[in-house]
Amino acid sequence: MRVNGTKPNATGRSSGKLLGRLKKNMQPPKGEPWVWLTRELITSDAWRSQSITCRRLIEALYVDQMNHAGTQNGNLIATYDQMVEQGSSRRLIRFAVEEAEFLGLIRYERGGRWAETNQPSLYRLTFFADRDGNPPSNEWKKRTKIEIQEWKADRKKREKARKSYRKKQIAGSPLLTTVMH
Repeated sequence: MRVNGTKPNATGRSSGKLLGRLKKNMQPPKGEPWVWLTRELITSDAWRSQSITCRRLIEALYVDQMNHAGTQNGNLIATYDQMVEQGSSRRLIRFAVEEAEFLGLIRYERGGRWAETNQPSLYRLTFFADRDGNPPSNEWKKRTKIEIQEWKADRKKREKARKSYRKKQIAGSPLLTTVMH
């Protein structure tokens, strides 16, 4: 006897294996790339405390992961232009990268300009296996709610310090010190 469209086991109870139309409807679409997330990850403090810009960064990395059939984790790219196209503010992207790294959701190698070439940053999602076949590092498991709250409070101080430093660096800005003759 079938129980809710599942195959019965030896005792006649549901084995959890889907059959027929239910199996077809409950699977990822054929020919469509997809990513999976565990319940442990999406109920974690690290996952739930992401900002919207951090979430958009992670989603951009999902797209790149799917574009490479899940085989290039560690070589994933999400450029600033791609992030802006997804609706992120250009000035908040660096903070999103810092946040995602602090939360343990990503690791990245910073890109830059060398020898007149522009090298993008390379990202690795810590909850998927990497391109070399190493298992997920799941660094997000190490973050506690208290650590995250403290980091967010300190982030506001760091942002304020950066702004005052940048203000001093802007050409033509008024001097913050008085010169005596």
